Amino acid sequence: MDHAPLLSVVISSGIIDSFNPCAISLLLIYISMLFTLGKTKKEIYAFGFFYIATVYITYLLIGVGFLRASVAFTIYPVSKIVAILVILFGLLNVKEYFWPGSKFSIRIPLKVRALVSKYAFEATTLSAIIVGFLISIYEFPCSGGIYLAIIGLLSHQKTFWSGFPYLLIYNLMFVLPLVIVFFIATNKIFVERLINVQEKHGRKLHLVLAISMILLGILILVLVS
Repeated sequence: MDHAPLLSVVISSGIIDSFNPCAISLLLIYISMLFTLGKTKKEIYAFGFFYIATVYITYLLIGVGFLRASVAFTIYPVSKIVAILVILFGLLNVKEYFWPGSKFSIRIPLKVRALVSKYAFEATTLSAIIVGFLISIYEFPCSGGIYLAIIGLLSHQKTFWSGFPYLLIYNLMFVLPLVIVFFIATNKIFVERLINVQEKHGRKLHLVLAISMILLGILILVLVS
């Protein structure tokens, strides 16, 4: 794939991936909780900064690991295996839309949510980093299919380093809406409205993600065939 079309796919996929209900809804909940705890805007900004920075770094490191593995094993089946995994992630998101919480749920487990909430309640820099890390790891099944699809495309670059800049751009697009939502949500009244919107339309995002993953998986299969 040429550089210009690939860059467009990376940017658009990163933006689509960013609107996953896991990261956005939890960020809104934590901001609301910080308001309830009587935290100052400075403390809320600090928490949000380290939370989003940790999400970016964690997702970037996940991508680096997968990209290195994909480039190292440039044999025929690897890209097709990635495509099949992406389609599988998409089908799981379809299932989550129609049958949420059923067997093989891709939602963040309740035990993990409780642990994350415990750290978020502390509202410290360290807790923001821990929360960002845990959310990134456990939300991967929720939206990781799109990321895997992009890594599958990047594995066709000549070297790891020729694909790495695209990872940086993808993850920037991935956290950009989080940054926007965070700065808007520092208004207490507005964050409550955003939470209501998220609760009303959150499940629909699963369907959007599912369709995006399935289409990207099919795109990879077509490109490597």
